[in-house]
Amino acid sequence: MAKIAIVPIKGTVVSEKSSLPTMRTTSSVGIVQLLEEIKRNRGIKALVLEINSPGGTPFSCEEIAQSIISLDKPTVAWIREVGASGGYWIASVTDAIVASSLSIVGSVGVISIRPDVSELLEKIGIDIDAVASGVHKLLGLPFKPLTPEEKQEDRQRREEEIRTIQQSFIGKIQEKRKLKEEVIKEISSGKTYLGQEAKNLGLIDELGGKEKALEIAARKANITRYKVVDYSKKLERPRRGLLARLLFPW
Repeated sequence: MAKIAIVPIKGTVVSEKSSLPTMRTTSSVGIVQLLEEIKRNRGIKALVLEINSPGGTPFSCEEIAQSIISLDKPTVAWIREVGASGGYWIASVTDAIVASSLSIVGSVGVISIRPDVSELLEKIGIDIDAVASGVHKLLGLPFKPLTPEEKQEDRQRREEEIRTIQQSFIGKIQEKRKLKEEVIKEISSGKTYLGQEAKNLGLIDELGGKEKALEIAARKANITRYKVVDYSKKLERPRRGLLARLLFPW
């Protein structure tokens, strides 16, 4: 019997799995490995991505997106509670997107944060003496205050990086979703939308849940009878010790 695979993308998308018990993440390395396995499995005729993610690092989201594109099988994104920022980036490269009327979709944008804890360190009596081989090596370090000139240079550099990533993000969405220019301008603000508004804008294709996503995947794969293969367990964290479960029960 033909099979449809379900692969979850939950939490923040990162390149490597987080070791922090309090942080729910999805590793792009793990997802890419699963997608390669699915690609080689001739019995799997389509893929449903179960997305509940606020986004993640640009590299990891792009890595997953490229792996989906190269899958050469019908793909459907099923957005549950959240498919925002990098989570939507991943969804946008699939053949169809399904979301609930209460799902949060969008947040198409990029942010760059530079923390500065130098004053705090000074107040608690910690002095940092940093030496670097080049003037740019120390830019962006949170424990070193920047001069006005350095701050301006650092900000310009980060703004250029953001523009480059944003252009790639928007370009991928526009290419796959065929959105009108006015819609691209609207979503570029970073706004989020509930399911119905997201459908009106063309960010998703159908309102629904798991069954709707499977129905579309089966139709695109031209199959009527199929078995669902859920890959969730392959991405579950290893069982934690008693102390970790007591300290961090969630």
